[in-house]
Amino acid sequence: MFNKTPAMAGWFGYPLELEDRLRLISEAGFKAVLLWWAVESAFEPPIPQKVETAAKHGLAVENAHLQFAKVNSLWEPGFAGEHYVSELIGLIAEAGVYGVPTLVVHLTRTSAPPAFNSLGFSRFMRLVEAAERAGVTLAFENLKVPERLYEFMAAAKSDRIGVCFDSGHNHYVCPERRICRDFAPFIRAVHLHDNFGNADSHFIPFDGNEDWDTVRRELIDSAYAGAWSLEIEHPLTDQFGKALLSEKEDPYFGMGPEEYLARAFEAHKRLIAYENE
Repeated sequence: MFNKTPAMAGWFGYPLELEDRLRLISEAGFKAVLLWWAVESAFEPPIPQKVETAAKHGLAVENAHLQFAKVNSLWEPGFAGEHYVSELIGLIAEAGVYGVPTLVVHLTRTSAPPAFNSLGFSRFMRLVEAAERAGVTLAFENLKVPERLYEFMAAAKSDRIGVCFDSGHNHYVCPERRICRDFAPFIRAVHLHDNFGNADSHFIPFDGNEDWDTVRRELIDSAYAGAWSLEIEHPLTDQFGKALLSEKEDPYFGMGPEEYLARAFEAHKRLIAYENE
């Protein structure tokens, strides 16, 4: 089913408190939001307040992104990995309590993670078991090492696992692969953003050179029924909002959050205006 609900990531690069970000997202016309699901993080209130704030501004929670800073430890022996598993299991349980239907999960971090191994796989399957208990779906994202996603999905079996298709990662990391097509029956979340194939830029769609006709067709042909969600980020400011790149390098130079979100909303409308839907 082609779901035209406009959805937007709760973090889009501007150093604003969550209350202000979600208000601006709603005012721009978006109807759903992707939240950050972590024990603690900058510019983020506790988890119950995140969900309450989304509801306050009329935003459905499309999915949430599970924290991933220490995810490589899951593939390594030792206490660090065990502790992190327990932390993630707690966050998955909270997602069930607060009605978050899907959590996006990273299998690795960095371009040279530890090798796929039975210890790491067993730990991730403990997360899957926690998701089964909580009634939450885990959507594993394509990242800098796409082979890990293929390895994991070939080995893991559960009604509570799927794939988060990230269009920007596909375009930048492995354009020769078609992640959405390869995992068409298992797509449970999407991150849509653009780049020029040379960096993970998280540009607004149509501001890079992604082949959006192909992406749209693959999504429509897949089993995905959720919102077409933007995971864009104005990546060119520091924590105080100061521009890090020059006007020539920055397509959003000097653009305030309202103008940025208005541009994003127009891009989303263009994205779903597909004649052969």
